[in-house]
Amino acid sequence: MNTNLEEFSYLWDGLDSDWALLKFNASPSEKEPRYLIVNTKTKQGLLVDDDLLYQYLKETMLKKGVRILSNL
Repeated sequence: MNTNLEEFSYLWDGLDSDWALLKFNASPSEKEPRYLIVNTKTKQGLLVDDDLLYQYLKETMLKKGVRILSNL
């Protein structure tokens, strides 16, 4: 796994403010929200084929205070 998160710093460094986390619940019974990494300008999601890396990215974005959206 590529653990160099700085390669993805554009997601949270403020230089490109088009990136955000889209909050959703997959089912009504889920208590914890899920997040998708999305670009609000293009309305596209960021695809990462490594689940652990994607989790680290979402956690880092939350810690850095990236916008959280409930819809696009």
